[in-house]
Amino acid sequence: MKKKLNRYISRKSTLKRRGFACIGLSNPQDGVNIGHALRAALCFDVRMIILENPSKNINIKKLLTDPSKTYRHIPVITTSNILDIVPTDCEIIGVELDPKSIDLRKFDHPERGCYIFGPENGSINEILLKKCSSVVSIPTTVSLNLGMTVNITMYDRLLKTPQL
Repeated sequence: MKKKLNRYISRKSTLKRRGFACIGLSNPQDGVNIGHALRAALCFDVRMIILENPSKNINIKKLLTDPSKTYRHIPVITTSNILDIVPTDCEIIGVELDPKSIDLRKFDHPERGCYIFGPENGSINEILLKKCSSVVSIPTTVSLNLGMTVNITMYDRLLKTPQL
């Protein structure tokens, strides 16, 4: 019995790293930006995408800026409230231009994180911001578009995630 148990204990994990990331887009309005965000999610191994109140004229299956058809590889869930879909034991991180936010370059990403991005024409609402364990921002002179913000944030997570 001990020999069998040791075989399982000494087995190497096939996983390259622990944890996961998901992204939530709050009130996205532009299909081009959503497509770029979905493509970034696929590129950087995001495990789930949450769309909160997306514009009614957006068809996820026909986004020209998502040629890989991300919805075929990653669950894309539409909801009226992101907080209803955030996975268990997952830290919520707001990505927002805010004077009190943490500079992304100095941020330590959690093992399990759900990154919330605000709409193209506004900010993450106060109720959602209060639920965030951290709020980070990318130090730029002007705001970035949604797709670029998702790309930079997920790339930063990739760079800082320890490999097993």
